Amino acid sequence: MSSEQLAVKSSSHSLVGSALEDLESLYHADSRPWVVAFSGGKDSTVILQLVFNMLLALGKRATKKVFVLSSDTQVEAPNVAEYVASALNRIQQAATDLHLPLSTILVRPSPAESYWGKLIGKGYPPPSRWFRWCTSNMKIKPSRRAIEEITLKHGSVILLLGTRFAESPQRGRTMQAREINSRGLNPHHEIPNALVATPIADWTTDDVWEYLSDSPCPWGADHAFLFALY
Repeated sequence: MSSEQLAVKSSSHSLVGSALEDLESLYHADSRPWVVAFSGGKDSTVILQLVFNMLLALGKRATKKVFVLSSDTQVEAPNVAEYVASALNRIQQAATDLHLPLSTILVRPSPAESYWGKLIGKGYPPPSRWFRWCTSNMKIKPSRRAIEEITLKHGSVILLLGTRFAESPQRGRTMQAREINSRGLNPHHEIPNALVATPIADWTTDDVWEYLSDSPCPWGADHAFLFALY
């Protein structure tokens, strides 16, 4: 391995180590449970893998509840929906076997919120760049209901998202415009009592793929489907 490759590898390890340290500090900072948004994509997989590994490293010190929340919009490609459901089952089984305080939740839109419910039942036009009703109705609202059930018991939650500045110029501008507190958290704009953390905000796409390629999946699966999907 060349010196340049070693430098890149060392930088990647430093990035992961820093992310894990920040996550552990955030985990112990208060009693708010975490909700990890998991879509099955590369960025949310990195977040979940980091959190899972952090819980493993903490062992008995991992006492705060972590919820892994996925949304089945019912318009995803069947193989993607099947992959996410299968991953959730495997994650839950591994967490149970390893005695981790982690639970998985899969939400779906109500009939009135569904694609066909809006398109045919309410006469909505197909989603477009000017009228993107699909994300709010089929993803945000079902997720919000699940999070509200958690906040009824715990008061508030911290929502972990895999958003990154490098995803797109628009995403970067949106993230830059958010007001964050001293711990790097910002209020979710659609979900009350939810503060948002973005642990890999500064990661590049190369960082994401390198981590997924080099780090074994802690819940006993592999990323073959994920790599093929992209």
